[in-house]
Amino acid sequence: MENSFFLPKGTEGRKKNIMVLHIQGLILIVVLIIMLSSSLGIIGRTVLSEVVYRSGILDPGAEQELTELMQSGNMYALMTYTYEPSPAVKLFQNAMKVWSVLGYIVTFASLAGAIYLVILMKKRIAMILDDPAPLENPVRVKKGAFVWLGFLLGAYGGHLFAMKKKKAWIYLGLGILGIWIPIFFFYTSGISFADAFLACFIEKDAYGFIEMEDYPHWL
Repeated sequence: MENSFFLPKGTEGRKKNIMVLHIQGLILIVVLIIMLSSSLGIIGRTVLSEVVYRSGILDPGAEQELTELMQSGNMYALMTYTYEPSPAVKLFQNAMKVWSVLGYIVTFASLAGAIYLVILMKKRIAMILDDPAPLENPVRVKKGAFVWLGFLLGAYGGHLFAMKKKKAWIYLGLGILGIWIPIFFFYTSGISFADAFLACFIEKDAYGFIEMEDYPHWL
């Protein structure tokens, strides 16, 4: 059962808390991806609106009408001119408004969700650190290297290379494969973030080392 995907049923204590922490890390990555996508969507909406309005694609007659008024020299008509958007422009404007509202709702909701998940992860880490039972399979590793590699290159097994684990090569392969199949990248990113976040709160010794539990399961 040592290399099984899930923690054996009925397991309690530190390992179960690590499993829960990993799940929270995976959910956090999904929420962050949603937040990033919605934020980019808001920027994309602004750029699209500018391009469409400036190009006059939806209502080319409006620009022509203004040009004719300017060429006619009728300043009164030009000053009192009121633009009446075409049905296509009105439809586009309404669509952009809906897109904008939904974009902001999703962005702020996902931001709130991310903050909530980080709080939950911090509480779960406290439960792991407060567990009085000794580590079953402790691995001594440099705290700085583990944390930075976990946050920056954890999706490619960076933190596992610091622990000198063979699983690091599998993470490296999954991270590279994740370029084409995102679910693999989400998985390695979520697990590594959870591990690195946990390591942040473990006290290092005089030589800068910490002891991490060698968690053998995939979730």
